[in-house]
Amino acid sequence: MKRILGVTLLVLAIFVSGCIGGGETTTSPAQTEGSTTPQLSLGEWNADGVIGENEYAHGLSLADGKLTIYWRNGDTYLYMALKGQTSGWVAIGFEPTDKMKDADMVFGWVQDGNTVVIDAYSTGTYGPHPPDEKLGGSNDILEYAGKEENGYTVIEFKRKLNTGDQYDKAFTPGQKVGFIFAMADADDFTTKHNIARGYGELQLDG
Repeated sequence: MKRILGVTLLVLAIFVSGCIGGGETTTSPAQTEGSTTPQLSLGEWNADGVIGENEYAHGLSLADGKLTIYWRNGDTYLYMALKGQTSGWVAIGFEPTDKMKDADMVFGWVQDGNTVVIDAYSTGTYGPHPPDEKLGGSNDILEYAGKEENGYTVIEFKRKLNTGDQYDKAFTPGQKVGFIFAMADADDFTTKHNIARGYGELQLDG
């Protein structure tokens, strides 16, 4: 009887210890500036000028934190946000060939509560960068929104990876994309950048 009781207690102890120590713990990786590892579970993307938790897979801090670029992509669309420490415009230019030349550019700003986003193309080494429509192309920003508050401007936009427009760069999932960026303190994209400018590289998810 004592032996049976001892075996029973041993089995019970093993069972209890297995329940306590055998559980799985899952955590989502933290969103870090410069991260190229996507979140395990992304939330819904909304064009509302607000960078929501888990809304973007990646974030990249530039110009000593003056500008942060966020992005995510699927097989068809690119979703992006630019958050700049300015009350003027923020911009990104994809895959220039020399300085600004041939860059597929997106400018955005908020003026009097209205968001303006321009799909542009740089025709020269240092500009100009007229809207695609002025060159015979098309505006391929499908959705956008912006918000200006607390000294920051946030611009969100959505476009196809491949728009079919000769003035837009065609992207593929998994591609590394070189870019330039700039910011100014004016709500006029013909005004020269006077806060920050530079270049970087991001990688799309495959």
